[in-house]
Amino acid sequence: MADNTTNTNTETPHEANVVNQEQTTTETESEQADVSSTPGDNNDENGDATTTTNEEEEDLPDPLLAQPASYVREGDHVLLIFADGRQIFAHCVKSWKGKTAPVKINKRTYTTANLVGLPYGTVLELGRGGLVPLPEGEDVLPDPSAVLNPLEDDVDTDENTLSPAPPVNKKAPSIEQVNDNRNLVDNNTSQKIQADDVQTLRSAGMEGSAIVSAMIENSSTFQNKTDFSKAKYIVRKQMKYQPRCRMVRCTASSVCAGMYLKDPRKLMNLREDTLAQMLSYSNVSAGCQVLVVETCLGIVTGALAQRLGGYGKILSVYSGQQPSYSEMINKFNLSFPEHHSIKWVHSGEVFSDDNGRVTPPTTNEHGVKDLEKMEREMLKWPCHLQDHTRAYLGKMSTLRDQKEFLAKRCARFARKLTRHTPTEARDWLKRPCDSVIIAARYDPTATLLPLLPYLAPSCPFVVFCEFLEPLTECFRELQRQSLAINLRLSDTWMREYQVLPGRTHPSMTMSQNGGFLLTGIKLCPVTGKNELDEKLLKELRAQVGGRRGRKPKQRNGNGESGTKNGRGKKKKGGSSGAPNAKRTRVNGS
Repeated sequence: MADNTTNTNTETPHEANVVNQEQTTTETESEQADVSSTPGDNNDENGDATTTTNEEEEDLPDPLLAQPASYVREGDHVLLIFADGRQIFAHCVKSWKGKTAPVKINKRTYTTANLVGLPYGTVLELGRGGLVPLPEGEDVLPDPSAVLNPLEDDVDTDENTLSPAPPVNKKAPSIEQVNDNRNLVDNNTSQKIQADDVQTLRSAGMEGSAIVSAMIENSSTFQNKTDFSKAKYIVRKQMKYQPRCRMVRCTASSVCAGMYLKDPRKLMNLREDTLAQMLSYSNVSAGCQVLVVETCLGIVTGALAQRLGGYGKILSVYSGQQPSYSEMINKFNLSFPEHHSIKWVHSGEVFSDDNGRVTPPTTNEHGVKDLEKMEREMLKWPCHLQDHTRAYLGKMSTLRDQKEFLAKRCARFARKLTRHTPTEARDWLKRPCDSVIIAARYDPTATLLPLLPYLAPSCPFVVFCEFLEPLTECFRELQRQSLAINLRLSDTWMREYQVLPGRTHPSMTMSQNGGFLLTGIKLCPVTGKNELDEKLLKELRAQVGGRRGRKPKQRNGNGESGTKNGRGKKKKGGSSGAPNAKRTRVNGS
């Protein structure tokens, strides 16, 4: 909640300036009205008011440049990251009656009304009352030293407050240990509290920290363990009986990581590092037009929309009657300009012509084009309520039902006003795209070759596939037809490390492969051809000194290459007169 106060303070001077400007203009207008008494002066006054209004409109900031909010707004999606590695999506709404549950954790539904207004990064604890926000400074995993030595922690806190000395890391276990684990036997008899007792304590409303302390006190082998074993025991009990999570903003990286942990097969094993390389190799920036073909639940399309920031177009190709990735794109919390930059194009508009040429827009017998666009332009906003709509609103009992009905109606008309037609999609495809991205389960070669005519020359393309063999065939086909340069076939390898005092090592479980990438730059079909034949290339290489800058070998009188004394270079295991000796590399060719 501290971040909310800070944001309010930072916006206050700007609002004060706007209020001062309005007061100044009002005072000047009132003075002019008092001085002037003729109709002409009134016209001048209206002109001045129009001028000041235009100046104020010019001073308004660009809504596309507005920074995302640092706190959770109603309707936003957040990601809850737990200490044990789980990541769960939550929908922050104040009322969800009759809708899908906002979040479900451990087969239990929790309300998210109290999360609206909290800053991102807040740590939440699962309790009987729901998701309880903790004060600033709390971590997802409580400090085990507070349970081990609470008295020493109090003394250390007092000393730290008195002296400004740097803190000393006292969490790391010492090397010399008095106890060991040689006499410990795992026979499930050391714990006096049973599962039924724990359930009784939970039903009584006992907090998770109190349950962890009770289990430590009733453990007969806890005091005989080493410090390292004690810390592991406490952490394990805290994750089970005192679960906490951190509320994280939904970005392209966090959404991809969360869905990868949930079901990587739906994403074609697309990791967040591979997604970052795809955005980097495609050279996507504000103002670009990108053509996307994906079957990764819309994660690539949502990541592109966040990267463009509302400037540019994303032509996302879909198959079927309608796009099926709206639910995933809603998790990105896109603004209206970012969401409006996504243009859904049916696959029939792209792959209909085998030559990659776009068919002209259809016309009727009267020569009128795009009837859907004309019907959309006839709509007026705001749309007035008709008589039957007013009668239907009058029958509603509560004001809340009326507001929900009007909100749905406004959203429906907003979709009609912003929905593009197939003819407009064809017009967008007439302009060459700045980048092509493919992350689909289809054959890469059969998908990329029809899309290359829509790509502008000297622009990059990126093809992602979870297997290497299809990309190898696509690589060879592009080389054979001389369609692209700077072709690269690479795979991403990521290793996660555990960084702890004295226990830094790679994680024991990690993903094996994050897929393969084929990148390249399209050549111009007219001027992007090499006009030099192989014979002329050999002569030029002989003059320069070979492909790698090697000096040409000297030739003797017989036209054979040799050393300074005229003797040819002998190969190992044979003489100069043998047939193998004549097969020497001449001039690097």
